[in-house]
Amino acid sequence: MLFIYNISFFFLSGSVVFFFMGMYTYIYSLKLIFSYNFFFLNSCNFSLIFLFDWLSLMFLSIVFLISGCVFFYSLGYMLGDVSVVRFNFLVFLFVLSMFFLIVTPDLLCLMLGWDGLGLVSYCLVIYYQSSSSLSSGYLTLFLNRLGDLFLILCICWCFNYGCWHYFYLLSFNELVWFMLFFLTLACLTKSAQFPFSSWLPAAMAAPTPVSSLVHSSTLVTAGVYLLIRFNKFLIGDLSFLLINLTLLTVLLSGFGALYENDLSKIIAFSTMGQLSFMIFSIIMGSFYLSFIHLLIHAVFSSLLFLCSGIFITGFLGFQDIRCMGNLGLQSPLVSSCFLISLFSLCGLPFYSGFFSKDFIIEMLILTEVNFFYLLIFFFSVYLTLVYSFRLFYYLFICKVNLIMFNLFDNFYMSLSCIFLLLCSISLGSCLFWLLDLPYINIFDTSYKYLVLFFFIYFFVFFNIFQFLNLNSSSFVVFFLGHMWFLPFFSSTYIVSKFFGFGYKIFLVIDLTWTEYLISFNLVYLVKGFNLYLNSFTLNSLKFYLFSFILFLFLLILV
Repeated sequence: MLFIYNISFFFLSGSVVFFFMGMYTYIYSLKLIFSYNFFFLNSCNFSLIFLFDWLSLMFLSIVFLISGCVFFYSLGYMLGDVSVVRFNFLVFLFVLSMFFLIVTPDLLCLMLGWDGLGLVSYCLVIYYQSSSSLSSGYLTLFLNRLGDLFLILCICWCFNYGCWHYFYLLSFNELVWFMLFFLTLACLTKSAQFPFSSWLPAAMAAPTPVSSLVHSSTLVTAGVYLLIRFNKFLIGDLSFLLINLTLLTVLLSGFGALYENDLSKIIAFSTMGQLSFMIFSIIMGSFYLSFIHLLIHAVFSSLLFLCSGIFITGFLGFQDIRCMGNLGLQSPLVSSCFLISLFSLCGLPFYSGFFSKDFIIEMLILTEVNFFYLLIFFFSVYLTLVYSFRLFYYLFICKVNLIMFNLFDNFYMSLSCIFLLLCSISLGSCLFWLLDLPYINIFDTSYKYLVLFFFIYFFVFFNIFQFLNLNSSSFVVFFLGHMWFLPFFSSTYIVSKFFGFGYKIFLVIDLTWTEYLISFNLVYLVKGFNLYLNSFTLNSLKFYLFSFILFLFLLILV
């Protein structure tokens, strides 16, 4: 326990240090670069480089803040677990991999953190040994390995440039289109965008502190962070592809959260939608605003996951929101934290999510974007309000169906939530006060209160009608509630095709004439070839004379 105290204090103090360093480098426009050259190979420089600018330092500050709270939270959540040492070690490796990914501008060294995140996340998803956890772990591993393959292909092409540093690659006016295509696909797989979205809800099989790290500030944000670094090249046909994929993802996540009843998966879907929101704003040119929204979202999203972990623990692992209700009376402190983070997700004035979300929406209106895309984007924001209020309705307004068995909040878990709550309330306004961002006010203030009006409207609507009382056997409901069948196509369909192909090979090759040819006749073929070679060595004079004549003939030809 003392080790957890120390490491939690280390991460929290490191968060404060990195935050002030980030503000210092932002104010004075500084970049600190530490480089160590290993060797040169064919004019290619293999080196380890650490880059500390305001982007990496501010991101590290948020990652260390959430990691410190998660370690402190695990003192209560993992209490009595026999493998708690293994759990803490894996979480530490997870944070270490994220550190390498953030501060390393070299794609080769970045691969160390990129691959480490995927491998450690697989170990954490299968932490609870069950068939569902193993299935989720397989899906997570498969899609993350696919993203690693795209990044490796991108690294291989960088041999043509003789360097793997992305600030060196940014000096080129343009990069090869398929290199950017592979890099974009790698980012999309890591950030769970369409069609690689199915692994993100499946990763909720991991313990709740891990879900807080994976879904808020580490694994899923790695792709967005890399896209921010390469924002210069996200133009042309590539931006058209990204816009379509992100809009599909935001619709998928919105409808998925609307028809999902698992508490943790609803929050995972909300994270997926916010990631699409960030990538869409990057493509539209607001990459710094996207980065700020990434920081703010990481804090209130992790708070959502930690609060949901307390609710799930109180219900002894039960996660169906239809069986919960009236949690405000049973756990008022954690319910307050959950509600504030949920309001930040909706962008209600004047919570943290409002500052970045409102600014991004106003900047998007100023850009030259297709009206149809803008319509889908606003519809996705509307869906966020709908499923957020659905969650609010089932957790805090509905009558109690099950009683929480643990009526007393754990000290460590509650303290972590309170600390993140304070950061979630203050972070949005602090960042917009400290950073030199332009003040743009397109809409009148009264229009911005429409979000609050819609929230009150949904409150009345949900009390008059029972929400979504639809036929559960409807194909549309089944299609929207199962992520457009993406989990099936990502796992069962692909595996069945490979198994079918392997079975056909087994029938055609192993059970037919090739078995007789290979297992029996191959032995006699090898023996006959050996006897033929021995005949040369037995007649050594003829063999060496023939070799000498052949050698002279080759010399004459040369």
